[in-house]
Amino acid sequence: MSADVPIVLVNMPMSAIERPSLALGLLKSALTRAGLRSRIAYANIWFLEYVGLADHNLLESSLPEDALVDWLFAGIAFPDYEADHDVFLDKYFERNPIHPDNGLAERRAHLLELRSLIGGFIDWTADKILEQGPAMVGCTSTFAQHVPSLALLRRLSGRSPALVTLMGGANCESVMGRTTHARFPWVDYVVSGEADGLLGALCCDILNHGRAIPPADLPFGVFGPGHREAGYPATSMGDLVPRAVVENMHDLPLPDFSDYFAELGRSLYADRVYPGLPMEFSRGCWWGQRSPCTFCGLNGGSITYRQKPAGQAAEEMIEMSARYGSSRIEAVDNILAIDYLEKTLPRLTALPDKLAIFFEVKANLKRHEVEKLAAAGVRWIQPGIESLDTRALKLMGKGTTSAHNVQLLKWCRQYGVRVSWSMLWGFPGESDAWYAEIASWLPLLHHLQPGRAVRLRYQRYSLYHRAADKHRLKLRPAVSFRYVYPLSEADLANLVYYFDDSEDNDVGGHFAARAANRRPGLHAVTQGIDSWLKAWNEPKLPMLSMRDSGDEITVEDTRAIAVDREHRVKGLAREILLAADEGMPDARLRERLSTPNVMQTEINGAIADMIARKLVVRLDARLVGLPLWNPYTPMPAPTAFPGGYFDRRVRPVSAAT
Repeated sequence: MSADVPIVLVNMPMSAIERPSLALGLLKSALTRAGLRSRIAYANIWFLEYVGLADHNLLESSLPEDALVDWLFAGIAFPDYEADHDVFLDKYFERNPIHPDNGLAERRAHLLELRSLIGGFIDWTADKILEQGPAMVGCTSTFAQHVPSLALLRRLSGRSPALVTLMGGANCESVMGRTTHARFPWVDYVVSGEADGLLGALCCDILNHGRAIPPADLPFGVFGPGHREAGYPATSMGDLVPRAVVENMHDLPLPDFSDYFAELGRSLYADRVYPGLPMEFSRGCWWGQRSPCTFCGLNGGSITYRQKPAGQAAEEMIEMSARYGSSRIEAVDNILAIDYLEKTLPRLTALPDKLAIFFEVKANLKRHEVEKLAAAGVRWIQPGIESLDTRALKLMGKGTTSAHNVQLLKWCRQYGVRVSWSMLWGFPGESDAWYAEIASWLPLLHHLQPGRAVRLRYQRYSLYHRAADKHRLKLRPAVSFRYVYPLSEADLANLVYYFDDSEDNDVGGHFAARAANRRPGLHAVTQGIDSWLKAWNEPKLPMLSMRDSGDEITVEDTRAIAVDREHRVKGLAREILLAADEGMPDARLRERLSTPNVMQTEINGAIADMIARKLVVRLDARLVGLPLWNPYTPMPAPTAFPGGYFDRRVRPVSAAT
């Protein structure tokens, strides 16, 4: 590495190895536009090499609210804080149970040993950064990066007192950023909100005038050393904390990922990584502006939706793919812009060599819209499915229904679009009977892509957090963080992103077997999803498909629940199956089929026959047909995720010959 780079931006663990940091890539481009030289240090890749694949896999899979990564780095960030490690580990393994016979004592000992090694990693990282002769170092912080970033900046500040330190990112939004700045004095500057539009000017001022810039001269959303004495600003709306916002996304530069690809090329694990390119075409959420989902804490203090023009989005994907030689594009937007379906997809569809694209979408997409997405190269989506019960979806404010969600899963399997989705549980006001109903028909869906059962998390900025009393919640900072930060409960409440309900009896993100008697419906759903996932781990996936000759539909069924492997459907039953393919309301279907020659009893019998054959399910007063049309498009492999793929398999060591 060349020396004397004025600004080093650091991507600390834990963050994905298989893609560059979009935040730091955008900031590097902003600094270049301001005439400043910078380099991004991918310390997350260094950490993989330092701890090895097995430990990296363990930490990467740990839930952020369990604070395992934060705890590992806390000894360096807060060397004078004597937390009770035994209690922390007790709580960690209570939330992530391991039977004592499966090496619980050894795992506890191993985590304590790993914690003792973190100082060596921080020293190694600090050496590599200081070799570059920077005047300032900034860390981005999202989820589990906060304490690792604090640990590094503390070590750098101690070794090089003239060095100016900065932090920003999702963990520094609003009051979280103010608390970080107020309680950790080795961090000189903290940016609350979107730094794209201000970082260049801020860094120029620091380079020209030194560390002590008067608070009045700092950009809106930036906390500096002077604020610790003069006090922290609030917005004109009262006691709210300033948050910087980029209003016009059209003018943002493309992210610079060159440092990531250079670092990856040097990595011991380079042959295991198939990189994806994270890109951003909008900020905020247009659905959340209208009707926020109760559990969502994304977007921090600003859910206001802003987007790049549709034509610009397509051209930027094409340019970035050519620049970095990867066809994998991961849109990190909270939700696909409405006009992109009509104005962006045609340009992508026309490409002779398709990109492989990921988007988050709303779950009420129509069939022709899924077909358009697939034709344009959108091979993977994350829709807001969240549940297969309409009452639960209403409780969440999702604006979709069980029938819509099942139809979307069907159309995605039809057109070869993979789906990332979860069955959330644990909502205030939910009924266990809802889950019992879901469990009764879950096996019908085994030919569609499964999700996972995931416990609801209480996140800062969500409606549950902002209006806890309304939902009869008593939220407190997630308990694990008490053994990480040397802070009061009040400071923790202003710093952490995850919260627990103090009156909730369920422990952690796993449904404990001991709770089966208390919540039999949920227990049945978790078992049903396990069976569904198991079916999708078989070499040959289950399938339910049909062909129509014009007067007869032939259905082939390889699901475990199949009544027959082949069905021949004619006459009235065929008309019902065709109408159910579009999820037609039961009443409208009966109205369409009712003629002087067709009695209601015949319609009832034909519908009952289709349900008994397990080809149709009744949801939300609709008849939903379950078969796909043959032919259907093959699904992309899990390794084809547009956000990149990292082969995490721990390979056995070959015996010496």
